Amino acid sequence: MAASKLQAFLNHPAGPKTRLGVDPLPLWVTFFALLLPPRSPQTSFSVDAFCRMSLTVHFWAPTFKWGISIANIADFAKPPEKLSYPQQIAVTATGVIWSRYSTVIIPKNWNLFSVNVAMAATGIYQLSRKIRQDYFSEAEAEVAVAKE
Repeated sequence: MAASKLQAFLNHPAGPKTRLGVDPLPLWVTFFALLLPPRSPQTSFSVDAFCRMSLTVHFWAPTFKWGISIANIADFAKPPEKLSYPQQIAVTATGVIWSRYSTVIIPKNWNLFSVNVAMAATGIYQLSRKIRQDYFSEAEAEVAVAKE
């Protein structure tokens, strides 16, 4: 049972096989090979092959992207004054945009979807902390002073 699930995971189009079995070369090698004149029919690359390789769903990028979400979760312990608006806006926007993209591509990449939902959620939480600290804590302090 576990072996069949592992086999299904390994052979899934969005699994850890980075190129879906099309070509073992890294994408940048393929790109530069397109710029070089072909030496023989066996080593030449077509633009169609390049497009097929560059438009495939990758496994490792979203897997390592979890590091950004984990770092953002670790920043929950930071005081809000140390948070950066541009950084948290970028994390939130990236999460929202790529969450949508991951549901449109075929095959759907649920790893990409889940990491980007986590990025959007942690970014929104961090932005809410920063906004509360910058705009609403001063108003609460003024109300407390006025009561005294």
